[in-house]
Amino acid sequence: MSDSKTIAALEIGTGKMQVFIGEIIDGKTLNFIGSGQATTEGVKKADIIDVRRAAAQAQAAIVMAERSTGASIKSVCLGISGTHIKGFRNIGSASVSGADAVVREEDVERAKDDARSKILTEGKSYIHRICCGYYVDDVFTSSPLGKTGSRIDAEYWMLYGDSDKIADAIHVVQSFGLEVEYLVFSALASAIAVTNAEQKNNGVLVVDIGCGTSDYVLYKYGRPMQAGVIPIGGDHITNDLSYGIRLSRANSERIKRHCGKATITEDERSEKFWSFGDKQIGDKKISMDAINKVIRARLEELFLLLRDELTDFIGNDSIKEVVLTGGSSNLSGICELASAVLGFPCSQGKFDSSVRPNLRHQEFATALGLLEYAREQESNKQSSASIFDTFAKIFKR
Repeated sequence: MSDSKTIAALEIGTGKMQVFIGEIIDGKTLNFIGSGQATTEGVKKADIIDVRRAAAQAQAAIVMAERSTGASIKSVCLGISGTHIKGFRNIGSASVSGADAVVREEDVERAKDDARSKILTEGKSYIHRICCGYYVDDVFTSSPLGKTGSRIDAEYWMLYGDSDKIADAIHVVQSFGLEVEYLVFSALASAIAVTNAEQKNNGVLVVDIGCGTSDYVLYKYGRPMQAGVIPIGGDHITNDLSYGIRLSRANSERIKRHCGKATITEDERSEKFWSFGDKQIGDKKISMDAINKVIRARLEELFLLLRDELTDFIGNDSIKEVVLTGGSSNLSGICELASAVLGFPCSQGKFDSSVRPNLRHQEFATALGLLEYAREQESNKQSSASIFDTFAKIFKR
């Protein structure tokens, strides 16, 4: 008899509250069964600033999803982002204890425990402690068991955030009687949805460009090596257009979506667009060149900041390609600009063929990835442990 579990994926974004509901069967099969969406209130740059308003919108999205499926949700896989999220690298070490110098499970566990033991300052809490790999006598390996040496080091990327902000995100869910079963950094979820095992093994940088922030994760050897948040997103481009070309925010958003491009040709520079779109009194024409300069300047800043964050991996063959996802990745010419600034081939995320065609949209990457993350964790309960170490349960109220 099959064992099934229904779970909701909730993405609390600056632009929207997105809920996908999935049924996990035997920890192996994931069936998408419904969705709900609501406008975001009480959230700025992916940080929750008003728990009550954010909770009301999240509940509206979940109720919509439940009604679309007839399912009753008990637990949630919650995606988290925000400018408060930071990360650092930590190395734990242990001596190989056997007389034959062969690395055994107990040696690996002592090195891992040492790496994970770093205590954060007051007011900060871990979101993930991610095992990036191991070194046996300074030689990197993904699988240290059976190797010979005198010392083993475990390398971890420690992703953490503000304790109160993490607790607020969890409380948004718990306030209407649901349990946060998994807490996941949004870029990790997005990467699950839009890249495959081969890309993660070869070296891929995934950048999820949202409204308020851009989240990123770098995979190599099938493991996350670094993850973080750049405090720039699509809303910054809209605001720049509003100030730079003196338009309302609504018209700036319209121009960005329908006329904006990250890169343009010489022939396109002279093209003009109506600022209001109604050709009435007060309307004016704006050149593509002016629009592009504003958009390009902000995106170049984003990619330059990203390059600075990843200096340890630039130029050493760690990154083979860049994959962009998130709603703002739909901007025309953005992959060409990213490639020019970062120096790697770039493309939009590609979804697995098992994903329904109507769901293969970049703005759904995080929610889809959250469902798959939950499936993987259910599968891990039946087999080996995950490389992700999450601690959502400590924030119960």
